[in-house]
Amino acid sequence: MSRPEILVGIDSAPAAVAALHWAANHAASTESTLRAVHAVSWPYGAAIELMTPEEAQSLSLTQLDRVYRASIIHLFDTIRPRPDWLLQFAHGDAGPVLVEQAQHAALLVIGAPSHVGLGRLVAGSVGHYVLSHASLPVVAVPAPADRGRATPAQVLDRVGAS
Repeated sequence: MSRPEILVGIDSAPAAVAALHWAANHAASTESTLRAVHAVSWPYGAAIELMTPEEAQSLSLTQLDRVYRASIIHLFDTIRPRPDWLLQFAHGDAGPVLVEQAQHAALLVIGAPSHVGLGRLVAGSVGHYVLSHASLPVVAVPAPADRGRATPAQVLDRVGAS
């Protein structure tokens, strides 16, 4: 008999980091498996945010992909994953990817949306999409009140990228 799966959407946003930690704790306490999915609609997503335009242009696409994936892998490693827990990368808009990936999961965990006002209209809301389309329970975890987003230099220092 297989164990229930908890699917969590992750990226470097504070709410997504909190969602990853919540999902890991919940998976451990319920003896569930955990699958973290990181979806990007552009192949390198937020990697550009981690460096200056000059730094980004000086890297090959392979190097840029390596830096980007390393930051997400580092984030996943902070939960000390068990051997049966997985990290996957997917291409596409995060909301539809997470709903599709969660078809056989018992629970879907996301970071609570942080966009307000015009930002939500421009960027859309993964949370709104997931809550409107998912056919399973969804937990939306807010960002901690006392933590902000890491600066690009802090992220690069943590992943050892240069």
